[in-house]
Amino acid sequence: MYERIKAILKDKYGIENVTPESNFKKDLGLNSFDLMELAFVAEEILGVEMEEEKYRKAETIKDICEYLETLGARNAN
Repeated sequence: MYERIKAILKDKYGIENVTPESNFKKDLGLNSFDLMELAFVAEEILGVEMEEEKYRKAETIKDICEYLETLGARNAN
């Protein structure tokens, strides 16, 4: 799942050099609108529906990956 999110960040925002511990706001400079947009893209690509309250609480890439995995997100390329 990490590789999928990493690819979305690269394609959508041009962000590279991330780790699972990268913080969306502090390390990647994303704001809450960016995170909402990322959630919409992830939903479409991974075939899930995320709850706004839950994805807004995600602080790191690892957090969002774990949440997506609980939703049964498709991890296939």
